[in-house]
Amino acid sequence: MIFDRHLGKSTAALSLLVCLFSTVSSAEETIPEPNLDALEPAVRERMQTARESLVAALDSPTVVGAERAKLYGETGKVFHAHHAFEVAAACYRNAAELAPKDLQWPYLVGFIHQDSGRFEEAKQEYERILSQDPDHAYANLRLALIYLDLNQLDRAEPMLEKSLEIPEMVATAHEALGKIAGTRGDHATSAEHYLTALELQPEATRLNTPLGLAYRSLGEIDKAREYLGKRGQGKIRLYDPTLLEIGTLTVSSEMFVTTAAQAIKAGRFEDAEQAYRGAIALNPDNPRPHVNLAELLARRGALDEAEATAREALRLDPDSFFARFNLGHIFELRGELIEAGEFFAQALDKDPGSVKTNYRYAGVLMKTGEYARAADLYRMAAELAPAFSHARFLQALALVALEKYEDALAVVEVAVEISPDSVDLKSILARLLATTNADTAAADRALAIGRELFESDRTAENLETVAMALAALARYEEAAATQLSVIEAARAAGDTAALEHLEYNLKRYRMGMPSDRPWQVNRTPD
Repeated sequence: MIFDRHLGKSTAALSLLVCLFSTVSSAEETIPEPNLDALEPAVRERMQTARESLVAALDSPTVVGAERAKLYGETGKVFHAHHAFEVAAACYRNAAELAPKDLQWPYLVGFIHQDSGRFEEAKQEYERILSQDPDHAYANLRLALIYLDLNQLDRAEPMLEKSLEIPEMVATAHEALGKIAGTRGDHATSAEHYLTALELQPEATRLNTPLGLAYRSLGEIDKAREYLGKRGQGKIRLYDPTLLEIGTLTVSSEMFVTTAAQAIKAGRFEDAEQAYRGAIALNPDNPRPHVNLAELLARRGALDEAEATAREALRLDPDSFFARFNLGHIFELRGELIEAGEFFAQALDKDPGSVKTNYRYAGVLMKTGEYARAADLYRMAAELAPAFSHARFLQALALVALEKYEDALAVVEVAVEISPDSVDLKSILARLLATTNADTAAADRALAIGRELFESDRTAENLETVAMALAALARYEEAAATQLSVIEAARAAGDTAALEHLEYNLKRYRMGMPSDRPWQVNRTPD
């Protein structure tokens, strides 16, 4: 069969036009025609060349059998690399029909189906492979994962246990077996599997969540808290040489950007950096990979290169919000707060509705002592993202620094309604209740919250909150004794910066007066 020479006019990238054409062999299916109009020039040229080479070769009566199958398959990989999945799958199916013993082609068809959520079609391909080669490790694992998605645990489990024998698959198999054990209520076994997977791939921080939940179900609260506190987005990485080969075929700058974003979600930052550099090499005039690479470089502390990369992005796109934001963040990391503030202000001019810009700029202003402006920006961030309770917490701290305690209390009361489990919010709420014209009811509430916080986390900071509440209830001797314990803990920890504030409150308690400030005035967010 051959491709139609007509290109569709839709602007949607890779939209498919399925056309009917004569075929060289009745066993070969018609290949869908990708629309190339909206693609990057390099990608358009690469796919055009692949298509024309395939058409020319298929027209030759001498290209038959295994050679014809390989031609279909290798062309399919080019389309696969550029996300023309249905075109690729049709090529793979023809290759599989012409060379039924070459199992990479049905495997790739199965993967495309599975990746698209068409599990029944994927199952058929993997079962076909295993009927010919029962030891095909990747078909075995991928079929097991389909059974797991379909909740057919008894079918998935023995196949996953078989995958434990393959080094490249061990982490993936342990994660899946952890899910099975957890579903069955065997939380001890589930925790063992998740812990093993995490030890094999520490960057797979997403596993911390199910591991922490398993420990919680076992009643091991400290371990649960430890792992839940480290939860992230990094996923288990499965080494699959067939798919890795396909990934090397792309000539798309944007495809590299997408690949990098996926690598970041999986916690594979070195792979992401390599992908962004690949995108820049393919298209140096595309500002997007420059922006993203600058952010990644800043994250790993390569601030000089990050700045140069962000400035190049700004040169390529003088209106870029993202380049300005990155430069603000880079200067903030250097501690050059004036420059950071200037770039954040520019970014905010470009996009006043950016939550992250309002938030980061406010943080810089807190560090430079511009508390009123910081409070306004935190308020804006909270209004733009009502569930962002930490912005309200920091707004309250800015108001505390301005000694506007009643305004701070009003902000925190709203925030606590939204996020009733936030320890930070509970802490500042208790302190504001204890220091802002506290009546007996407010002081009682402050003491209850303070004791709850201290029982769950016996820190000097939480004990200091208890002392404030005791003083608000005119229980000055208890407050002073409690405050002495806090001061001793601060001295033992070498926290000399806090001593002036702590001793100030101790003096007030000994004089029969409550605390008149809920926090150190110079407290700023981390």
